[in-house]
Amino acid sequence: MEAKSQHFLLSAEARALSTKRIHRLSDEEAFAEFVAIRFSENGGAPFCPWCGHREVYAITTRKKWKCAAAACRRQFSATSRTNFASRKLPFRDLLLLVAHFINALKGISAIRLSHELEVSYKTAFVRLHKLREVLSVQQENPLRGKVEIDGGILEVMPDLKTIAPVGSIAGVFPIEQASDNA
Repeated sequence: MEAKSQHFLLSAEARALSTKRIHRLSDEEAFAEFVAIRFSENGGAPFCPWCGHREVYAITTRKKWKCAAAACRRQFSATSRTNFASRKLPFRDLLLLVAHFINALKGISAIRLSHELEVSYKTAFVRLHKLREVLSVQQENPLRGKVEIDGGILEVMPDLKTIAPVGSIAGVFPIEQASDNA
């Protein structure tokens, strides 16, 4: 029999992005935290988001980097090629946005988020939808094998190409690769 692990929200990893800790960060510390999360696949060291080259030059006066690859040479920031590109919120507020979004078990409304971050409703609405957009984009590596679902209230309706509420679910479900004939 397979041993059950503890719920993710009870683990130390879930507390890594706590709102209390984020509120205490200075602007520089928030930027460093954002960079570490953004470039975590390279150990927190920036790499070019266009060509993937790992050698970059820092432009410290503008919190940007320049790709060292001769074929690329593009400048980029921590938000380049993400849904946070062209952002106007400080990095601390971006971290708080993500923390509130992932810590809200049943989601968070734009009104609630606008109060938490002290931003306009429109800003909160747009940022929440950009986060949701990231989740809805089809991943390169789809889920396979056994997938544990803690809870959910949505079902994809293939005929209508919409998502409809169907009630709460929880458990471990086998995931099969969808065939092209279906």
